[in-house]
Amino acid sequence: MVDPPDAHAGTPAAPLSRDTLRRELRSEFRRAMGLTALGTVMPGAGLTQTRSNRLGWGVLAVAVMGGLVIIYYVTSQGVTDAALTVVASTTTLQAAAIVLVAVGVLWCATIVLTAVQARPARLDAPRTRMLAVFTTVMVLVVAAASVTAVQYVTITKDTVAQVFQTAPPEPGATPAVVATTGDDPWADTPRVNILLLGSDAGVGREGTRTDSMIVASIDTKSGNAVLISLPRNLQNVPLAPDSKLRKLYPSGTYGSPVCFRAQSDPADQCMLNAIWTEVDQYQNDHPGTWTTPVPGRAETRSAISQVIGLKIDQTVVIDLKGFQQLIDAMGGVDINVKLSATGTPLPIGGHADGQGNITGVTGYLKPGPQHLDGYHALWYARTRAADTDGYRQARQRCVVQAVVRQVNPASMVAKYPEIAKIAKNNIYTDIPAQSLPAFVELAKRLQHGKITNVSITPEDGFNSVRPDYDKIHQLIEKAIKPPKPKAGGSASKTPTTSKTTSTPATPSPTATPYSQC
Repeated sequence: MVDPPDAHAGTPAAPLSRDTLRRELRSEFRRAMGLTALGTVMPGAGLTQTRSNRLGWGVLAVAVMGGLVIIYYVTSQGVTDAALTVVASTTTLQAAAIVLVAVGVLWCATIVLTAVQARPARLDAPRTRMLAVFTTVMVLVVAAASVTAVQYVTITKDTVAQVFQTAPPEPGATPAVVATTGDDPWADTPRVNILLLGSDAGVGREGTRTDSMIVASIDTKSGNAVLISLPRNLQNVPLAPDSKLRKLYPSGTYGSPVCFRAQSDPADQCMLNAIWTEVDQYQNDHPGTWTTPVPGRAETRSAISQVIGLKIDQTVVIDLKGFQQLIDAMGGVDINVKLSATGTPLPIGGHADGQGNITGVTGYLKPGPQHLDGYHALWYARTRAADTDGYRQARQRCVVQAVVRQVNPASMVAKYPEIAKIAKNNIYTDIPAQSLPAFVELAKRLQHGKITNVSITPEDGFNSVRPDYDKIHQLIEKAIKPPKPKAGGSASKTPTTSKTTSTPATPSPTATPYSQC
């Protein structure tokens, strides 16, 4: 028996209603937009829901694995150490830039492919344009992030290559020994001495004068530091036995006997801050005397080492204009501005004529707690028209301490390109790039340590023309290795004539205005 034909066979499907069609189009459009957005958040994720799902899953797997590797590395090393390990190698940074470009291009391509394949075939023209615009915006977001990342990596590579030297140390330099393995990079180095030079001309320029000279002697375990300020007008400076300046000063003392025979007013000649310029001039007149790239810097460091009786492990030179820009970049610095030694406001600019008159003043620093920008902080550190070099050195130490205590790495990251440019144009250091993690750790300890100041100015009982270097060495040694408490827990008394002050501490009634910052 033959079955009767199906009454519905071959009957065409009923056309969708207009409302149903609209709902389906809206749903398909939202799906295309959503998958495109998903592919923007996670590479390949949106593509997994299209006919190129295998490619999507492959890209997504690579992205997830790469993210997990980075998370594991950062978690195991710590954020700072992980970042600095990458930063310390210009080769790694170059490779990172190439990888970032490749990732950015691939990511953008997957976003476009997701939008193309997720787009409904029957999508109307207005929604097609909307999807195209949205896809373009998503691509631009990823592209902008990739370009910014590559820019930061390139800036870092250039800055590290220029600021952190890869060349061998200059003659006379004795770099600190920093461990590259173990939990404590300073385990075998109990103390490190860092020379901080403030230059009144750009680093390496002709005529450089070091008007700010401070040695930071840091206990690497506790973070306690001794800041030793050297007067710019210090004379009769001892020269190292291998110093080539002895060609000019065979007595072994800078300024003797040449300056004292040739100049009518020896008090204004052959000062410590003039060594750099004199060496540069001598090198120009006698090429080949020094083989080091910047002999003035090397001889200045060597002379300062003789003055304080300590080896210099590392050197940092910063142009004072760069210091001003750095403080501006960190958003200013809080300083308790003091009056001058004579009780008057500190002038901005100006020059003393030796008879108590000051000319050329452009303004004054308001006394009391102030939030200073770079310009005013620099003048607080540099002004000396109203008092003496001794008080200026004390102000410089206060500014250095304020910067160390108040710098906020998180806020500095936001201005990274600006900071990097300042560093590249204004800072020299012989700290090698591979030692960066160790010095960051040292900076952390320094922020929580005690800072002791040592000054060797006339106000502290020292003669700048003919200093007693044995006395200077004893003073510094005492600050670095203070007397141990006596038996029974009572600390040994500090003589009232001590030339060191600690921060924080209770100022004595007879202390100078700058015994405390």
